[in-house]
Amino acid sequence: MGVAHPVIELTGVSKSYGDVTALASADLVVHRGEMLAVVGPSGSGKSTMLNIMGTLDRPSSGTVRIDGHAVAELNDRELSALRAGTIGFVFQQFHLAAGVPALDSVADGLLYSGRPRRERRQVAERALRRVGLGHRLFHEPQQLSGGEKQRVAIARAVVGDPPLLLADEPTGALDSRSGTVVMELLHELHGAGTTVVVITHDRDIAASLPREVRVRDGRIEHDSTTGSALAELTAEGVAR
Repeated sequence: MGVAHPVIELTGVSKSYGDVTALASADLVVHRGEMLAVVGPSGSGKSTMLNIMGTLDRPSSGTVRIDGHAVAELNDRELSALRAGTIGFVFQQFHLAAGVPALDSVADGLLYSGRPRRERRQVAERALRRVGLGHRLFHEPQQLSGGEKQRVAIARAVVGDPPLLLADEPTGALDSRSGTVVMELLHELHGAGTTVVVITHDRDIAASLPREVRVRDGRIEHDSTTGSALAELTAEGVAR
């Protein structure tokens, strides 16, 4: 039986926009079934890392492997297929189309699966019931609370049962109670086997997750699983 490959593997990954280095020599390995936070202040490089992990952007240098696939070796069609089958995205803004019921918003997450509409809606209903919205199937965005909208967005992200869920500031637009419900849901999905990466500036959320990766000025300064912390090394140097 072969050894399972990491679901995310970044090796020496850098990303520059003109003279600005958004990410510098990032090394990160995320194994299947992990749950972690990538945390840092605005402008730290965490969103750039998200875009690269999600194959929405390509690095300027370094190698990226997602679920064992070398991203640089894939053409656009192969990249789209990898993204559709492997990665679910949840964003701070819910990206729900006005006037579209929750059921169809979620079913649209399966548009590229080739399944007939009736089957897509059946799978979407199961996903909505999974996130506690079985009573909101035909409600449109304007009829839903912020927390409910985010749960619809999460249902859409996981409707195809992707092994990897990338959540970018998933509680950023929510009140604290709704944010707590959304984080509990992410924990439940993780418990069911989904690899979950939460991008956040909230240190409390980061501290509540099993693994914390801190990013500052485009560099990973701390990874709680490896104990490699540039800040700690610097502090030790000062102490000496």
